Amino acid sequence: MPKKAIIVIFLVEESYEKSNREIEKEIFEELLKGLPKIPWYKKVEKVTVTEV
Repeated sequence: MPKKAIIVIFLVEESYEKSNREIEKEIFEELLKGLPKIPWYKKVEKVTVTEV
């Protein structure tokens, strides 16, 4: 059965200078790459894994 992960993170203070749409697009595009890293990442708040 497929599983889904939901990750909640805090972003760095410099993210206040960018629009939410721009940050969403940048994070999404980076996650589509082979070995993703999350731009604007500061710290993880929560990770949840569920079955779809």
